[in-house]
Amino acid sequence: MWRSPVSIESADAETSEVVHKTLIIRKKWLELAVYFVLLIATALYANDALKLPSYSSSGIGASGFPLLVAMLIGVSLLFLIMVSFLSKANSESDSLVEVSRPAQVLLSMMVMVAVVLTLEWLGLIVGIALLAFLLMKLGGENRYSLLLTLPPLLALSIYAIFVLVLGVYFD
Repeated sequence: MWRSPVSIESADAETSEVVHKTLIIRKKWLELAVYFVLLIATALYANDALKLPSYSSSGIGASGFPLLVAMLIGVSLLFLIMVSFLSKANSESDSLVEVSRPAQVLLSMMVMVAVVLTLEWLGLIVGIALLAFLLMKLGGENRYSLLLTLPPLLALSIYAIFVLVLGVYFD
């Protein structure tokens, strides 16, 4: 059996160094990178939506809603990119972000799976509101004014878009 010449103490020291290494990046550049990745994903989504059949005056068609969503997301992302480039640096936008959150990502994935598995029991509005609340909390949001208002508004907005605008009813 081969043994490493490194002692246990130095092996522990090397291990602790690896655990504490993080990537530090300016918040503004991280945001821009995420915006561009989302813009590429939106373009791919729109490209797939264009392949779906569309109807003329008889209705929205299979490609109508996905194209509308892609267009709104794309315009919003372009606006965010433009604002990010044109905004002057302040203390918050010049701050640094440490990227080392595997536990946070794992917990977020577990929350998403749990909500999907219990969505039928929870109901659409409560499930979406709970998902948004938990993801915001795991993301580090601590302002209860946002935590208690945005998730229900998001859930009701999604419900209103599908039921009132598109006429899709949930049983």
